[in-house]
Amino acid sequence: MPDLAEAIVVGGCLLSFADKVRLQDQQDIQDCLLYAELATNDKYPGQVSKKVWFDYYQGRLLKAGFTLKTIVPSEPFRVSNVRQLLNISHTVIGHLGSERLGQLVKETFRALQLDEFAWEFFRGNVMQGGLGILKCAPCERLESGETVVCLYGMRYDTTVIEQDFFFWSEFDKEVVIIPDGGVFAFDPEVFENYRARVHEKIDKYSDKLLVRKLTL
Repeated sequence: MPDLAEAIVVGGCLLSFADKVRLQDQQDIQDCLLYAELATNDKYPGQVSKKVWFDYYQGRLLKAGFTLKTIVPSEPFRVSNVRQLLNISHTVIGHLGSERLGQLVKETFRALQLDEFAWEFFRGNVMQGGLGILKCAPCERLESGETVVCLYGMRYDTTVIEQDFFFWSEFDKEVVIIPDGGVFAFDPEVFENYRARVHEKIDKYSDKLLVRKLTL
């Protein structure tokens, strides 16, 4: 079982690292996901629930030097409670990347129960109802030395009424989940050629966001 080094929320994505992922790689991957989020929101404002948004988001990772290794099968499934959602997610990621990645997701969600701020943030995304995309990205360093990011997006379509919500509370209606994403390889040597550009883009999009807020 991998030890959970860190779990953080980057934009709308729950990012987690196994303990063998180097600290510099953790920071670089975090920066890349932040860049992808800002760039995609700028390209498709107000369309975060759309597939085109998530496709563009993944494309930004490729632009930052990531390599796509495996695609997530996009067969829809239905869940009626949070336990089913997490168990299926764990299984899909385990089959897609590795059992260790799947276990890392499970450990991350357990950790969230101890982190009130992160859990409230995630709960808000899950339980808003309507359309949306939930994103999680467990990362690990393989025995080969390769670092991989399993980006798992769950587009959901439901109307949810929250009643007495806690970690294993039931949804009042069945939720349709459409998986998306893939396993991406992160090569720190390759990323050296992209780091400055990614930081420039983060600054650019952050400045634009600040200007928009000031002009409201």
